Amino acid sequence: AGWLQILAYGLFCEGTGGFGYNSDGQMSDPGNCGWKPPLLATSDPVLRKKRLNAELANGRLAMMAIIGIFFQDGLTGSPWGDWALYTASPLRAFENELGVQAPYGFWDPLDFTADGNKENFLRRRAVEIKHGRVSMYACIGYLVPESIGKFPGYLSPSEGIKFSDVPNGLGALSKVPAAGWA
Repeated sequence: AGWLQILAYGLFCEGTGGFGYNSDGQMSDPGNCGWKPPLLATSDPVLRKKRLNAELANGRLAMMAIIGIFFQDGLTGSPWGDWALYTASPLRAFENELGVQAPYGFWDPLDFTADGNKENFLRRRAVEIKHGRVSMYACIGYLVPESIGKFPGYLSPSEGIKFSDVPNGLGALSKVPAAGWA
């Protein structure tokens, strides 16, 4: 009976424009169903646009989330991700390793460890730590000149480049002398 209700509702929405969607040939604003929920309805067009943008962003996130929930439910039999029900997972091989954190446990979205090879896992973990450290230093190097300022004096006295001449961020690459790239 439940599937028939879902099918009937879907047919109703597609056939009639259900609850105001497209009932006027989309002459009204997109998403305007004609009802005004308390505390959300507004006549201010700027605020309405902001709220519709937020609704679109949240809707996109919800679409991704429901696909993840469907996948999780199909994989483990539970939409809440009860990994105890999925004992055949190759991810279990590394579940007690460094970096495994709640609530996700061992996270390998590209299945690099699907083969369960311990040597490959340890090499990738070392590379991950190295790249993480470089990225943290890069963030500090990007943010510190913005918040504290730049060093006084010359970066390259022979080229006449002062620290204050170098822009922040990726723009700094334009100030590197040709000899610096060699």
